[in-house]
Amino acid sequence: MLRYIFFGVLLLVASVLLIAGFRGDRFKNPPIEIFPDMVRQPKYKAQAETDFFADGRIDRALPPGTVPLQAKVDDPYYMTGVMDDAFGDGLPVPVTEQLLVRGRDRFNINCAPCHGAAGGGDGVTTKFGLNGPANYHTDRLLQMPDGQIFYTISHGKGQMIGLPHIPVRDRWAIVSYIRVLQKSQRATLADVPEESKKELSK
Repeated sequence: MLRYIFFGVLLLVASVLLIAGFRGDRFKNPPIEIFPDMVRQPKYKAQAETDFFADGRIDRALPPGTVPLQAKVDDPYYMTGVMDDAFGDGLPVPVTEQLLVRGRDRFNINCAPCHGAAGGGDGVTTKFGLNGPANYHTDRLLQMPDGQIFYTISHGKGQMIGLPHIPVRDRWAIVSYIRVLQKSQRATLADVPEESKKELSK
């Protein structure tokens, strides 16, 4: 009877080990050729340096002429923020309440941690050593063309990385919401619709 229990426990332990598997890094200084797997194969991490390419970067640029999926090739301003070799101005999408709500949502996720909820350059990251996020309420940013803001979101500038993973329409939604934030800090009573003025006077 004990023999069957012993073999049963042994079989159970062996099954657990086989199901869980094992990696060579559980051993001290394992030779890579003995325990090859996805962890210890030759590789480079993103943004690492290398001597293999002339520019020293492991990340490679997209081939010239690469077109993003679902790109509007007939509307280069919508895709790039550039118009006739200069940053364009104006939004290439209708400004609706839905667009502004979407822009607020995407802004709060992607931009507010550095630029602050109101765009004052005082996001939470500044409390942890990040210096210099742009303040959208400076004259430079107030006068910056919409296309340039879109281009900066897409490609980054200074210590800000580009955010090309954000869909193009959402980038324009963020631009529209940035304009709302700027307006909110500089609005006067003359900017309030007449019907809303009555509400304010109550």
